[in-house]
This record gives sequence, C-alpha cells and structure tokens, in this order.
Amino acid sequence: MPSRPSRATLLRTLHDSAARFDAASNAQRRDALRRLSALPLKADATLGAYHDTLLFLAAHPPDAATLAQIEREFRRIARFLKALRGRHPAVLAERGLPWVDTVTRFSHDCVRWLLGLPQVAVSIDSFGEALLDLNAVLKLTLPSLERGETTAGYDNDGLLTSLKVRPSQRLAFLVNELSRLDDRPLVKDQLFEALDLYVRVAPRSERFSKACNRLPVAAPFFPTENLRRFDAAAVMDTPLPPPLALDEAERQHAIDVIRLTMTLTVRETDPATYLDASTLRLYELGRGLTCALFGMVAARQLPLESYIGFTLFRNGFPVAYGGSWILGERATFGMNIFEPYRGGESGYLMCQLLRCYRHAFTVRHIEVEPYQFGLDNPDGIKSGAFWFYHRYGFRPLVPELRRLAEREHRRIARGDGYRSSEATLLRFTEGNVALHFGGAVPPQLSDITARVTAMIARRYGGDRIAAERDSREQFSRLARWPHALNTDEQRVLTEVALVWRALDVNERDRIDLLAQMVTTKPRDPWRYQALLRRFFATPE
Repeated sequence: MPSRPSRATLLRTLHDSAARFDAASNAQRRDALRRLSALPLKADATLGAYHDTLLFLAAHPPDAATLAQIEREFRRIARFLKALRGRHPAVLAERGLPWVDTVTRFSHDCVRWLLGLPQVAVSIDSFGEALLDLNAVLKLTLPSLERGETTAGYDNDGLLTSLKVRPSQRLAFLVNELSRLDDRPLVKDQLFEALDLYVRVAPRSERFSKACNRLPVAAPFFPTENLRRFDAAAVMDTPLPPPLALDEAERQHAIDVIRLTMTLTVRETDPATYLDASTLRLYELGRGLTCALFGMVAARQLPLESYIGFTLFRNGFPVAYGGSWILGERATFGMNIFEPYRGGESGYLMCQLLRCYRHAFTVRHIEVEPYQFGLDNPDGIKSGAFWFYHRYGFRPLVPELRRLAEREHRRIARGDGYRSSEATLLRFTEGNVALHFGGAVPPQLSDITARVTAMIARRYGGDRIAAERDSREQFSRLARWPHALNTDEQRVLTEVALVWRALDVNERDRIDLLAQMVTTKPRDPWRYQALLRRFFATPE
C-alpha cells in the first residue's frame, strides 16, 4: 500500500504547481489542496508558507471550485489563529495572518490613521534606541503651563504618569501632541522618528489580514497560462480605458485596502500614507488586473515633480506596489511585487504598469534607478534583474554601459549558457536605465535645480531667503490669479517663482502656464502635469 505524502511534500507540490495552469498541474494542485485541507493546522513556519501559497492561488485561481476551496482554507486558518490569540509563535509575525499581532514602527500619520480603524487596537509596545526622549519632544508641544514637567528629570513613563495620562491613552496622547505640528510636517516627522516608538497592532477582526484585504471582484479571472511570452510594445502602446466610476463608499474602501496593504506587510510609502482621496483612479487592465493610481496631499508633495503611487491588484488581491516620480514627459519608475505573488507574470505586470503611467500622464521617457537591479540590493544581482529590465526595452543611459550591455547581450544570445558575472552586473548599477518612446529626451529635475542654484549664486550671492522673497513678489505681479493664494498654493508659488527667474521666462503664454501650475499642483496632479508638459514644449 503506497504511503501517504507528508505535509512537507504536499506543500511543495502545491507551491511548485501554483504558477502552472496545464491540466496535469491543475490536478496536482487540487489533490494537494484537498489533502492539506484534511490535515490539522500547525502554528509553525509551514503555516505561513501555506498561507502565502494560498494567496498566490487566490489571485491566480485555475477554476471556481479551487477558488472556493481556497476561501474555505482562509476561513479555517482564521479560526485556528483566533483560538491561539496571545500564543502565536514569533515565526508567524509580520506575515499578514489573521489575528496575529504586529509590532513595528510606523510614521506619525500612519499611526494616527491606524488609531481610527475599528478592526485593530493600537498601543505603545516600547521605545527603542531613541535619539530624543519625551521630555525633549513634549517641551515643544505641551501647553506652556505644563512645560515645567519636562524639566523634572522623568523618564518617558514617569513623564506620562506626571501628566496623568493613563496607559491605555498614551499612544493617542502622543499622536495628538505631535499633531500640533501638522503645519510643519517635516519637523513633526523628525521628532516622531527620533522617539523610536514601536507600536503593537492587535487585530480585532479577521478583516485585518492579507486574505481579507482586497477589492471586490464581480467575476474572477481564471488564467489558462502563465503569460511569459507576449508583445511588450503592444501592451505598453494600448490606450487606457476610462477610470472606474466610484461612489464615495467604493472610493473609501479602495483607499483603506491600499493603506492596509502596506501596513500588513510592515511597510510604508509616501503616496499610500499621505494619499489624497480626490486623486485616486482605478483602471481595469484585463486578465483580472486592476491598477490604482494616486497622488499625495498638498503638504506632502514634492517640488515640481508629482510622486504618483500605485497598487496593482489581481482578482482583487494586491500583488504589487510602487510609484513613479513624474516631471512632464519624463518619469522615474519603481516596482515591487509582494513576496507571496512572485513567480507569476512579473514582466507582464510591469508592462501593464508602464502602460498606465505612459497613457495616464503622456510619459515618453521612463527611467529605473540602479537599486531596482542591484545597487545595495544583493537579490537584484543574484537574480540578474538588469536583464529583466533589458528584456522589456530598458537600456543604460551611460554610453559605456550601453555598449557593455550590447556586448553581453550578444554573448548571452549565442545560447551556450553564458551568464553575466556579478562584477559585470554591478557595473551596470553605475547609472540608470531608461525606456524611451521617441523624440528628444525631456528635461530632468536636476537640470532645473542646477539652474536655480546658479541663479541664486549669481543674482543673490547665495542668499536664498532674498531670492525666494524677490522671485515671489515679482512673479506675483505678473500672474493673474482671481483669488488670494492659500497656504498650499503659496508653497508652490515659491517653487514656480524660482523656476521662472532661473529660466528667465518672459513670454506671456509661458508665464500664464506657470501661474496656472501654482493653483493646480496642490489639487490635481493630472492637470498639473499637462500644464508642465505644455510649458516644456514651448521654446525658451
């Protein structure tokens, strides 16, 4: 009588067949899943690996019956982990499993948002290697009559006790005190980071888990192949459909999913943390893919550029995240695929994302920075990530590296098993790679900032306060705004006025474009980038 396969063998079979969709692999997958669902669950590393494989399968289900079985397993795992509350082994932490606490550091704004979520309880876990104690921080925020408490030599707990803050209220108290500095976000961030505050995020619901954190899907897509060979240019050339029409509840749900996606992976990106709800757009791309693009609130925006984040969904599950730093027709792009979803259609996902940025913002020059393919990133070197980008049209911007890539590509194409050495792959990280869609190369931010710096040195002897004041005043006399500028617009005015002075812009139509950019940038990155493209398109 043949022996039954072990749990380890079944897990390996399920994992190895997950990204194959032929009949034999589907049969193997169904059998392994059926057998695993009959075994008792164990609170060890195998549970985390099993859950990750289920996530991949839920995003790439071969059929409705398998998807239903996966959903039953998600619910079984949730019941099992709920019964173990407070007794989960450390190996299950930070994996996005239901009912498992997460202990980590987040930014002030992220913690403030988490405090308002009904599905989690958030509290102070500990203070790490703080650069500042609470005395130094609260001295800047407390009412003047209470500041004397910060000079009494208390440690953190002693200070909070002296201020009559109950332990259950301490995190909310600290977040509220730092919120007094919302008008100076960079100062607030530095102070909060200097506390080195670790928080404990305890789920109150299984909704706080990777398995439940998803967009609704009316009709799942069932892949019949792992799409590794496709016409990349055709994908990127395909225009986008109109963004989905979202009501307020749908918009808010999508925003919560985007933010929870990062929290559940113990990560943050500025566009997700500082997401401006009015900028969110969702595009359906086919094959079960949906891309969310979103900008940041005005106080967090970058000078001149627009940092537009993305979350890519497959059958509702968030499978990748990243963003693009856009300046007119030029952009820098970064993509990360979440660990459970690697081994799928990485190239196709990237091309669909590039399609989104290309058509949503009329971008025709896209760069990838060296970290993405190996700089200070050993995994990028080990995987030969440079050749991944090369396969889809990216080429080194440094002429010497471009010639080296051409020689290496010819040697690889011979088919004799040659692979680029680690030393060669590291050489490629000496510069960006770019995908260019024709025409002259658009200007980059450093070109503009260099001219601003030179102008300040030449006209103002390096006095930046005088340069900003004078440029703002003179440009404001030329602009034709129908209303007084608010705080966010005033911030953009300083950037735009320096550009106006540095580029010596005198043409009325270009001045008008700059004036429109001042009032548009804080609220509409799509329209702002259209104005920037028109500005760069007109001759100096």
